Amino acid sequence: MKTLFIINPISGYSNKEDIPALIKQGLDHDRFDYDIVMTAHRGHATALSEKAVNEAVDLVVACGGDGTVNEVAKAITNTESALGIIPNGSGNGFAMHIGMGRNTTKAIQKINKGTFEKVDTCKVNGAFFLNLAGIGFDALIAYKAENEKKRGFQMYATMVSREMVKFKAETFTIKTDDEVIHAPFSVVAVANAAMYGYNFTIAPTAKLQDGLLDIVFIKEASILRTLGASWRMLNNSLPKSPLVEIKKSKRVSISTDKPYYYHLDGEGYTFDEELHFEVDPMSLNLLVPDVNAL
Repeated sequence: MKTLFIINPISGYSNKEDIPALIKQGLDHDRFDYDIVMTAHRGHATALSEKAVNEAVDLVVACGGDGTVNEVAKAITNTESALGIIPNGSGNGFAMHIGMGRNTTKAIQKINKGTFEKVDTCKVNGAFFLNLAGIGFDALIAYKAENEKKRGFQMYATMVSREMVKFKAETFTIKTDDEVIHAPFSVVAVANAAMYGYNFTIAPTAKLQDGLLDIVFIKEASILRTLGASWRMLNNSLPKSPLVEIKKSKRVSISTDKPYYYHLDGEGYTFDEELHFEVDPMSLNLLVPDVNAL
């Protein structure tokens, strides 16, 4: 199988592993004929993946975090090439959702025995995302994290603590397939998969093959009530919180009266026009762990 490993050398908050050496040592060389390339800047993984598609590479493996996975996946969606993942970011939310875990050596073994499935991808105003998108407090944190030199749980925890005390929920207009909602929310997450990263599960009912978005509404509340609800993300009980409601829809549109923050797979942006989210069903070939081989 013709394979390309695309490594983001600055992904995550540390880079202690020699990933090329681990690939050489652990990969099944009878199954995979491979090359390795390093990214040099943001967007480079997309360009490398587009080249791989043109060269009929069978499997393109993103070695990095959710941002790197996004860059690779957007280039190979609706092509014959497949996406593989070696998690090497700070959060690794999508890799965790599909069962690749966090350990590089184990992830390589899972690639050796992996199987292929078709999964959904998503877009908002034409921009691609694979894992999670949304607006509100999480998007604010993602946007401000762009200027941080180091990533990692401690950085995010510090930023959340600092921003939460001054955060005010914004009023949004949300249009789903069935209704229009106009209310203040702390977070409106639009999910294809379940996890932010660090085992924080925002959308526990999200499925990659159902052709639907999971829209998670976290209502405006005091800091203490919001913190109480947020810790439910660690045990998959977030829907039990009275602050949380989850709806499913093929499409969703979100607008507000003033410019605000949104994120796509953890990358923060701002918007001042209505955001239109939609699913592209079964559009990506994805290598997933073979549960019978684990």
